[in-house]
Amino acid sequence: MRWVFVAIALTLIIVVAVALGPSLVPFDVNNIYWDGYSTASSICLRPTYSIGGVGNASAVFITPETALPRPVINALITYVSSGGRLVIMGGVNTQANELLRELGIGSRFTDAVIEDPVMNAINPSFPLAFTINNSVLPMNASVIAMEEAVAIRVNDPGAVVLAETSPFSRVGNQSGPFPVVVAVPLGRGYVILVSSPTPFMNSLIGYADNANFLRDLCGNGTALYLEYALSMNNTQLFIREYLYMAYGVASKYPINYSLIIAPIILSSIVLLIRSKR
Repeated sequence: MRWVFVAIALTLIIVVAVALGPSLVPFDVNNIYWDGYSTASSICLRPTYSIGGVGNASAVFITPETALPRPVINALITYVSSGGRLVIMGGVNTQANELLRELGIGSRFTDAVIEDPVMNAINPSFPLAFTINNSVLPMNASVIAMEEAVAIRVNDPGAVVLAETSPFSRVGNQSGPFPVVVAVPLGRGYVILVSSPTPFMNSLIGYADNANFLRDLCGNGTALYLEYALSMNNTQLFIREYLYMAYGVASKYPINYSLIIAPIILSSIVLLIRSKR
């Protein structure tokens, strides 16, 4: 029996270690490597695994890699319609266009990847985008560096282009500029389309005005990054989400703390009794 409890304890330790260890998931705020968002998190993004309580957020960021449940989409619509700011970071092979459709937005991320042989950060695959003066979002950033940015097809009344690539940029035989940051009104708020999630990666956030661009989008309040929208096929993300949800339930209903620690107490009592025999 003792080894059963030892095995359970070791399993719990491994689960917690996996959940709290460094993440390898791209765009995860717990990922400290080149493709992570740990620096962005330290600037203004607070990770969340629940859509509850977003009403007080200055902005909600989503990198849609998995389909969102309808209740989550409805909560996002309510949030934006009430004056919130939803930042959707799309790109190639994401669920972003499906999310836009669910939100009732007509604009779309295309599959047309932009290259710029002249105005780029590293090479033509890292085009620079230039912000445009507007009345929707005050911008301190003037130049944004991206990787694998796609052109945005604007198809909503009242939509405002916030940033576009240079005239030297190209998509196939077409020449720029191409819209890469667009604000679409929804109720009293805005859905902001960013054509790539890469500007806020650890490896690129130090280029151009990317950090200031993130601050512009975050606003002056608490900005939330919905980790739930990342791929749940990743075991580490799944475990972390489950633990955060369990903590959230326990924090709302203190009696549930006893359910969490009960197995630990029971294991300790059993081991103590067996040790005295």
